[in-house]
Amino acid sequence: MKKIQEILGIAVTRIAREIEANIIVSIDSIPDIEYEDTDDFQVKIIIFKKIKEEVYRKTEYVIKIKNLEYGSITPVKEIIMDAITKGHINKGDTVICTQDSKLGFGYKGVIFIFEIDDTFFQISRHKLSEKIGSEVIEATLNISKEIAQEGREGKRVGTAFIIGNISELSKYMKQLIINPFQNLEEKPKVTDPKMRESIKEFAQLDGVFILDEEGHIISAGTYINIDHSDINLPEGFGTKHRSAIALTSKTDSLAIVISESGGKIRVIKAGKIILKI
Repeated sequence: MKKIQEILGIAVTRIAREIEANIIVSIDSIPDIEYEDTDDFQVKIIIFKKIKEEVYRKTEYVIKIKNLEYGSITPVKEIIMDAITKGHINKGDTVICTQDSKLGFGYKGVIFIFEIDDTFFQISRHKLSEKIGSEVIEATLNISKEIAQEGREGKRVGTAFIIGNISELSKYMKQLIINPFQNLEEKPKVTDPKMRESIKEFAQLDGVFILDEEGHIISAGTYINIDHSDINLPEGFGTKHRSAIALTSKTDSLAIVISESGGKIRVIKAGKIILKI
């Protein structure tokens, strides 16, 4: 195992040089800590940021992460997002990341490469993934992009995804039609690739999708029953945008709205549009 880690370290350095990555992140285990059968655990993060040719600044700290399913790369993304929030990584950076096999994520040796684009940066900067998993936000944004670009049967489609605590959201929800997810014992998740086409099909329904914080799809064709008469927006913004702004100002939720007219995607939190795609 030591040999694998040594070779991995050499490979990371060489790849970083060849792809001109300006940041190297190492996710290391902490001695004397057991990493199995725990809900969360601490890891040591070491960041080498290129200051000039062959000169790097080292930053080291310890954080707590969730122990997710075997083989998941979600902890790595959460760590990168946390580093962005702390100001160690910025938009436009190219990051190469490796992790200690002792962490139990299912890999003996692994290298991740991230281009910190505007979407990744904004998700982190606005702390969108504090309560909602980053994989849920990413999957919802990816499906939203496909809906905006492809439409359905040659027509543009406008819809919205509301993600939050269901008990908090339920008082503002009214079902317009029969909910296609109503009688399912186990609600499907937006992160499930097999659900992509179904979601795009249901996007044609009037109303919005409601998702819980883990990404389970609770309903589709749902009406946001909230007063939005005092929401002032420029011409071109529809009822879904106004309702999403009103709803997120009253609840700790996140809204992703796809405009039917222009195919633009807007992310709304705390009553404000914080990201446009």
